Amino acid sequence: MSRKPRPFTDDPMAPDGGSARGDLEAEFGAHGQVVMPGDAEAPILTAPVRAALHQWLFEMNAEAELKAVGLKPRTRALLQGPPGCGKTTLAHHISARLGVPMVVVASNAMISKWLGETGQTIGKLFRAARRNQYGIGLFFDEFDAMAKARESLGQQGADNERSNITIALLQEMDRYDGLMFAATNVTKNIDPAIWRRFQLQIEIGFPGPAERFAIVRLYLAPFIADDATVTALAEVMGGASPALIREACEMIKRSLVLGPRMNLSTDLPAIMERFVASAAPAEGVPEPLIWGEQRRRCLQLLAEAPWPPVRP
Repeated sequence: MSRKPRPFTDDPMAPDGGSARGDLEAEFGAHGQVVMPGDAEAPILTAPVRAALHQWLFEMNAEAELKAVGLKPRTRALLQGPPGCGKTTLAHHISARLGVPMVVVASNAMISKWLGETGQTIGKLFRAARRNQYGIGLFFDEFDAMAKARESLGQQGADNERSNITIALLQEMDRYDGLMFAATNVTKNIDPAIWRRFQLQIEIGFPGPAERFAIVRLYLAPFIADDATVTALAEVMGGASPALIREACEMIKRSLVLGPRMNLSTDLPAIMERFVASAAPAEGVPEPLIWGEQRRRCLQLLAEAPWPPVRP
């Protein structure tokens, strides 16, 4: 980025009279949620995505070298993929690696029913981001709600307002050289001119076997399960998003802690049957294995896995 962020602190007794978090929430709270670098989690990514992000982070810290050959570090990324696959987690991680807070903007919440108000709100957000003393990243969730393709719109008043929103967004993006992310799972609805403003378009899909293994291991902690058990859980959750795998691991931990007091079985197949009955994948995405016709085989695989895990 062209401007180095000012070091910040969460200490409410800081010499500047307030914490960075408090300052940022006062300025950006009306637009979205402020998340700090220290709150970030490391995403578990496929190898190609991990390599692309490694190069991006490297170039952001090589501004002088790029300037010598007439280039600037790329600062905008459009993240596309199904719900629950870690787009927000990834953006937060990149912001944290660069040492800047991030504002998570719910795009659909910015759209007003009053004529012209949405464009004004977009302008206020970007102006605040440009002058902010700490340096921030902007993350627009459900970006397709704001960046509608203009050729798909009609001639009604509401369509004209949608077109004006897209134009306002284009103008503000051209003025903004800070870190910016947008996330969508409906890329076809985004205006082509806005699409071109993003220097990276990164697709984040469902995790493969190795990534699922790592996700299960991560979210079962502090419980320590046998590798064969983690492998079995990763297999039966084939086709699941990271968010759904995390929910499954949290269900397992809750059941291990509370099951004996509630007279519930703490066998792994029983726990997962209760989970499948109480959770579901996002609408419009394929069912993971254990939700589908292979449920019986999945439960048998879990029954054969070493259990219970070790609790430190």
